[in-house]
Amino acid sequence: MSFRPGNLLPVSSNRGFTLVEVLAALVIISVGLLGLAALQGQSLRGNHSAAMRTQAVNQVENIVDRMRANRAEALDGAYTIGMGLNPAAPAYSGIVLVDLQEWRELLSQSLSMGDGSVTIDGDVCTVVVQWTEPDGTKDLTVVTRL
Repeated sequence: MSFRPGNLLPVSSNRGFTLVEVLAALVIISVGLLGLAALQGQSLRGNHSAAMRTQAVNQVENIVDRMRANRAEALDGAYTIGMGLNPAAPAYSGIVLVDLQEWRELLSQSLSMGDGSVTIDGDVCTVVVQWTEPDGTKDLTVVTRL
């Protein structure tokens, strides 16, 4: 160790970072950023799936509210419809036809490949809403009393 005249601090022969240290820091930062990008992608997929489930719940509430507003016909089974069937006259008529057509339209607009079915047994109603996500077909089943 040597000292400069008039200075009590030692003169260091190591000045700054070496190229290897800089490259190692860049590799560590790059791996961290790749991890963050993967986490962000997974978060976006999860958010999309949650949004689709929320839309499905909204559509179940929509048809159940329509049936409760027209309870007499709903209890008679007028709202019963299978998956993939289009409501049309003469099988459906009046407000039931309008309700089912509007519901099916909302399903197809709000959900990817959205479809639904309604079955009624006494005063117990089962509504199934189905849609497609990148990882496959999803469905939501709700059983309620009218």
